[in-house]
Amino acid sequence: MAIDKSGDTPADNQTIPIYGAGEKRWEIVKAAAGLFIRQGYLNTGVREIAEASGITVGTLYHYFKSKDEILAAFQDGAVANTENFIKQSEPMFTKMSPQDALRKAIELYVGFTDEAQSIVLFWHQETKNLKPDERRKLMENEMVLADFFEKLIVRGQKEGVFKFKDARLAAHTIIVLGDMWAFRRWWLGKRFTSAQYARMQTEFILQGLCNGKLELPGGQPGEVRKKT
Repeated sequence: MAIDKSGDTPADNQTIPIYGAGEKRWEIVKAAAGLFIRQGYLNTGVREIAEASGITVGTLYHYFKSKDEILAAFQDGAVANTENFIKQSEPMFTKMSPQDALRKAIELYVGFTDEAQSIVLFWHQETKNLKPDERRKLMENEMVLADFFEKLIVRGQKEGVFKFKDARLAAHTIIVLGDMWAFRRWWLGKRFTSAQYARMQTEFILQGLCNGKLELPGGQPGEVRKKT
């Protein structure tokens, strides 16, 4: 995460590192998620996952001993990314106004959804088929994330910036809108980049929180992606 050298204001290009991103294990997990979505978990073989990852079956077994281990890595990655997101972003957000902190949080969350599109979509499709302990762990992780967004909104309420009273509902709405980048990517991806989508949804959320009385920073959210 790049921090502005002045130490006073966060740099515009700050990012939160995604757990495992750039590592072969992460690439295998993403490839497996794409196959699980298209074919189903039970109908996907280890050889297919290896081929989709650009490796041999033997190499895949070096990273994962079974499909169940890959599925467990989905969940471990979700929890690790939430913990990492909160741990690294909270100190940064204390230096920002409530609006700017929420803007950055949504931007970072959509950035993660963009990187892990297939994994996000798989979890929402397969939640009903998970074992009770797995489902409980996933739901608890969702609540940790919701609590984080709620905390940012409550801060804005206390400072008199956000007028919308149900901070918890707003927090869950932010998560749903972030995940929608994965759910509706077949349409959204043709019209927007992930950065454009994040900016437009952020202003939508902030307009609601401020009862429509919001000054936009530096102009409009940006042009939509041109169709090719």
